[in-house]
Amino acid sequence: MSRFKEKFRVRSHLTPLQSGLCAVLGEEQLQRLADIGRVRRQWAEIVGSVLAQHTEPLNIEAGCLHIAVDHPAMAQQVRFLQQEIRNACFRRCRVKSISNVRTRMQPGAGMPQREKISTPPKHPTWRDKRRIAKDIRKVRNKALRRAMFQARINQLRYS
Repeated sequence: MSRFKEKFRVRSHLTPLQSGLCAVLGEEQLQRLADIGRVRRQWAEIVGSVLAQHTEPLNIEAGCLHIAVDHPAMAQQVRFLQQEIRNACFRRCRVKSISNVRTRMQPGAGMPQREKISTPPKHPTWRDKRRIAKDIRKVRNKALRRAMFQARINQLRYS
């Protein structure tokens, strides 16, 4: 019986990844990284899509959110919206540590927009086309009938 137990190794105890990172980075640094990660993910919702294309959050250091901008006009807009940005960061991301917002000129700054995944259009079958033609055959105006046919085909493709 003892030989049987010797063949198997003792199970390891799993620890969460956060505790390992906390030991390496420190709890405060790990919290700052988590905060800036949440802000970056929600940036388009925080400042709006237009401003998000020209700005990007860099880091949070000593209570200051550093934002890279690609044009001086965007830096001025961020300064005007400083209080709203702080409030939105708290509401959306629960980041309480932001007391100031600073901008930094950086060419090419901006968060890329996420592309919406679109489904490719379906091709209607001959049976569908025949049914549509049969439905609209009583329309006398040829141009109108052609436009109605194309509209119904496109409805089938993208529905």
